Amino acid sequence: MAKPEQSDISELNFEEALSRLTKLVEKLETNQLQLEESVAAFEEGVKLSRRCESLLDSAEKRLQVLSDQENN
Repeated sequence: MAKPEQSDISELNFEEALSRLTKLVEKLETNQLQLEESVAAFEEGVKLSRRCESLLDSAEKRLQVLSDQENN
């Protein structure tokens, strides 16, 4: 399993990151990966999860700004 570069993950949009994360979870659930492959997949999954969380936080802040503007 090739390790993705951090810059690759940081350039993904939410849907791409979530899709990759979902595929990794499915692979991990099969229990067919070697130990090192499982660890690498888990590490990538953590990075993808953080990317998704960051994008969601950013979207929430943008929506809050719009909501605040509407209320003023």
